[in-house]
Amino acid sequence: MAGAEIAKAAIKSIPLNRSQISWGPIDLEALIGDDHPARMIWKLVGEFDLSRFEEHCKTRKGEAGRPCWSAQLLVSVWVYSYTLGVASARAIARLLSQEPGLRWLTADQTTNYHTLADFRVGHKEALEELFVWFLTVLESEGMVDLRTLLQDGTKVRAVAGRSSMHRRKSLEKGLKQARQVVRELDRQAEGENEAMDERRRAAKARAAREALQRAEAAFEKLKQLAAKAKAKNQEKVRVSESEPEARNMKHADGGWGPSYNVQITTELKSGMIVGVGVSTAANDQHELMPALERAEANSGVTPQQVIADNGYATRDNVEKTSEKQVDLIAPWKEDTSREAGACAKNGITKEFAPSAFKRQRGGKKLTCPAGKTLTIIGEKKVHGEQSHIFEAQAGDCRGCPSRRQCCGARKGPRRIVRVIETAAMKQYLKRMKRPEIKELYKKRSQIAEFPHLWAKAVKKWRRFKVRGAVKAGMEAMWVALAYNVTQWIRLKATVLMAA
Repeated sequence: MAGAEIAKAAIKSIPLNRSQISWGPIDLEALIGDDHPARMIWKLVGEFDLSRFEEHCKTRKGEAGRPCWSAQLLVSVWVYSYTLGVASARAIARLLSQEPGLRWLTADQTTNYHTLADFRVGHKEALEELFVWFLTVLESEGMVDLRTLLQDGTKVRAVAGRSSMHRRKSLEKGLKQARQVVRELDRQAEGENEAMDERRRAAKARAAREALQRAEAAFEKLKQLAAKAKAKNQEKVRVSESEPEARNMKHADGGWGPSYNVQITTELKSGMIVGVGVSTAANDQHELMPALERAEANSGVTPQQVIADNGYATRDNVEKTSEKQVDLIAPWKEDTSREAGACAKNGITKEFAPSAFKRQRGGKKLTCPAGKTLTIIGEKKVHGEQSHIFEAQAGDCRGCPSRRQCCGARKGPRRIVRVIETAAMKQYLKRMKRPEIKELYKKRSQIAEFPHLWAKAVKKWRRFKVRGAVKAGMEAMWVALAYNVTQWIRLKATVLMAA
């Protein structure tokens, strides 16, 4: 018979039965190596007194009740998960049965995400103590130098989205609707029969009251911000209806969104984080002193120097750091970068900007670009700073061919305001010109900005997973703790390799 006329039989393949239950040996100790980060984190966390984390636990040994997860396990799971770049409680709950380090930590057992999520934000004081304790460990091992600190901030997006930002009219409408929903549910509950399940009724009522609380909080925050804003900007104030504490901030990529300003303080030797804070300030001008206070409270040491970028370089910060006998190392913004807007508003060209007027010997007179002299006619406070008022002779300005470019809209002779620099400010400006200080400042970006790079670029932590400034501050501290542990493991490995 011809082979072409005979149909070939189907191949004989191995059958697949995924419904079959199978049992097999699992060696948890073999899942990870002896030097695996999960083992090192477990051992490190076990050396700390975690009783503050367990104060809420009601079940004790020798008593009836269901056992709970130990604080050592939950702290280890969160620290290890942040080192992996996993910040979601739901994601961690899914990984407990898959990721080798997590399987080893939990002995191949699983827990629900609620337990993990509640633990992350449920022990603020205990978490702060853990952070400080680990800092003392780093100091005892000679890994940190607290004499020189570096300060830097970064914007991290809040849970709330951009569409949640509303002005007064929209928030008033939302608040009115939320109150109507609550009243309607209360009315239905009074005349309701047994048609609706009690649990469903309670769930709807709870959701409606939580929505009303958020709407009230958002409207109250809007009133507070509007009261601080200028009259012409009060109608432009926006607040997130779902996260009132978050502020609309601009990010490095040019985008805007509800965010928090995360302030990180590092030390010079190993780049360890010694302080972390979260604020709602859109810039860093007022964040330096609170950061120094946090670092000092955590370490018990007042630094000799603090290095920061020019966003922290203000006269107020110079004065306050001088009072604490801390040398501020931050580049001062030249007057040319501050005066462009005022010159444009008054019709003054760049060539005749205030910074173009040079002091004569002795500092009591100025020389204008046209060669005329301005003398001091008095003093007054300008923007809170005591200043000298310099004025040119009326005849000099009247006959000057550059009068329009120099005086602009001013009818009288040209006036220049110069701040009377304090002793602290003079010392700071002199310090910033020293070559060794300029060399020291060059280390700022590679040390102060690296924790932000590690968290946002490497571990992809660009958005908070919790709502509200307090909880955001706690999550930022978990990230900082995970960063310090990662660097500690790296330095330990380096020492072992060198030995």
